Amino acid sequence: MTSDELRARVADLSVWKRGSQRASHKPLLLLWALGRLVCDQARLTPYTTVDEGVRPLLEEFGPPRRSYHSEYPFWYLQNDGLWEVTGVSAARVREGKTSQPTKTELVRVGAEGGLTLPAWRLLKEDSGLVREVAETLLEVHFAETMHDDLLHAVGLERVEIVTRRRRDPRFRDAVLIAYGYRCAFCGFDARLQHAPVGIEAAHIRWHQARGPDVVPNGLSLCALHHKLFDRGALTLAASGHIAVSPLVNGGSATDRWVVDLDGGEAEVPRSSAHHPDPAFLAWHRREVFRAG
Repeated sequence: MTSDELRARVADLSVWKRGSQRASHKPLLLLWALGRLVCDQARLTPYTTVDEGVRPLLEEFGPPRRSYHSEYPFWYLQNDGLWEVTGVSAARVREGKTSQPTKTELVRVGAEGGLTLPAWRLLKEDSGLVREVAETLLEVHFAETMHDDLLHAVGLERVEIVTRRRRDPRFRDAVLIAYGYRCAFCGFDARLQHAPVGIEAAHIRWHQARGPDVVPNGLSLCALHHKLFDRGALTLAASGHIAVSPLVNGGSATDRWVVDLDGGEAEVPRSSAHHPDPAFLAWHRREVFRAG
């Protein structure tokens, strides 16, 4: 394997698809493995350790689901030529469309997994390649406001990441103009002399999930509420009212700036053509919002 081949395999990562649903299992497992690599941890890791590290990442940074399965990426990442699993020759496989050991079986046989030896060696020898791989995984699969928190969670906070923006640069201007440079949730509209400060254009359906750079797929939000929106703490109900996740908690400031927004009416542009598209809002409620 060459460095270019590694880059191509990461960029073309085969992720599970069903309609517009998010699937971040493999990217999160790879980011977790990169974190172990830069911290000089062993290449092969028992599945039980992988589960302890990756399942919380799925719960925090993946789409909201009733249950979270670290065994899926642990097994299926092998198909991308970046991961290997050992110690499973005696494992019984699940009957059905796929031949995959269950989580119980992976634990029972003491399965281990890790980056393939060629991939591991390339990354150990080239810190710049680690940065490129991490950048690709973040840019392709996660909203930009999540990047710093995710890097910290996997132990890559020391890796200098440069986000490569692919969105239409006119998107921000169009969204902020439509909303009068005000946060749609709290009305924040600070300016430093004539320049707006802390006001951002948030995608409702992320561009990583093929969300278009059009005003009906955007909200003008302050930096705080943009990040909370992308993390699933806030959303817009079908009625247009703000919904706050029941998982949000904190002190009086959290109540004032977040919890008290629940049920309030979000500001919308004057032009109905610029109002949030119900289909994009439905995607956000289904794939991002933490309903509890």
